[in-house]
Amino acid sequence: MAATYTDPSASDKDAVRFLLGDTDPNKALLQDGEIEWLISKWKPIYNTTEYVASVAADTIAARFAREANYSADGVSIGLASLAQQFRDLAVSLRSQHKNLLVGGSPDVGGITPGEQTDADIAPFDFGTGMHDNLEAGRQAYGNRPYPEYVPEYQPGA
Repeated sequence: MAATYTDPSASDKDAVRFLLGDTDPNKALLQDGEIEWLISKWKPIYNTTEYVASVAADTIAARFAREANYSADGVSIGLASLAQQFRDLAVSLRSQHKNLLVGGSPDVGGITPGEQTDADIAPFDFGTGMHDNLEAGRQAYGNRPYPEYVPEYQPGA
C-alpha cells in the first residue's frame, strides 16, 4: 500500500491526513487504502471528515497503545504516551465535528429567545410527569399562568 498527500481541499483522504498531522508520505501512520476504508464506513453516517479523522486517530492510538516505554542508561523512550496524544486528538476532532453540526440561533418551532407569552393564552396541557399515569387520560396540567414564576434560590430560606 502507498501513502500520498497533496492538498486537503483536493480530497477527503488528504483532509483526513491534514487533520491527523499525517502529511509526510514517507512516514505515514495510515495507508491510503485504510483512510479510504474509514471514509467509506464513517462519512455516510456522520457526514464530516473531522469525525472520520477522529476514528483514524483512535485507530492510530490503538497501534501505539501496544508499545512499551523503554528506559536504559538514563535514556527514556515513551512510545506509549503517543497513544494518549492520539486519544486526545480524537476527542478534539470529535469536538470540532460537533461544532460543525451546530446551527446559528435556536429553532424551536416559531419561538424566539426572549419571546414573552401572551397573557390571554390558557396554560398549556403538559408538564413534568404528565405521562406517569397513562390510564388517567388527558390531564389539564397547571391551573396557573404560564410561564410559572420561579423565585430565585435563597440559601437558608
